[in-house]
Amino acid sequence: MPTAAKLVAAIFLAISGVIVVTVVVNVYPDAARRSVGMTSAAVLMGIIIGWRGLGRQIADDEGSGVVSGLRSGIAMFVWVVFLFGLGDMIIGIMDNAYYQPMTALLVIPAGMIKYGQMALNVPILGTMLVLAAVAGKMTKAANERWS
Repeated sequence: MPTAAKLVAAIFLAISGVIVVTVVVNVYPDAARRSVGMTSAAVLMGIIIGWRGLGRQIADDEGSGVVSGLRSGIAMFVWVVFLFGLGDMIIGIMDNAYYQPMTALLVIPAGMIKYGQMALNVPILGTMLVLAAVAGKMTKAANERWS
């Protein structure tokens, strides 16, 4: 059932994904060549996690919504990093870089670690956490107002 909290959560997490990708491109200029794919992945995961995750669980949150927003932001980060690792595996498969299927599958966690280490940067991490907290707070306010 569509609710205002689900809609607000999806919109805010999608917007926060776009903002975080902009910060990543500013911190790592060589990532600009992948910015379209990064933006698409961040918006897609923001919409999905906002609608299915944060929008549903905000009604059960006793607090101000910040913790739920942070939890959803972390989940969004993990899924986006997984998609980047999966993209690296697919690129390697197209280049015939792997001789065994297990070698190709092990590229995903290695890519997740690589992109996760890149994100452990103060501007990127700070932006992610602040925007996720704001998304949680706004979702809680929407849930209280229109539910």
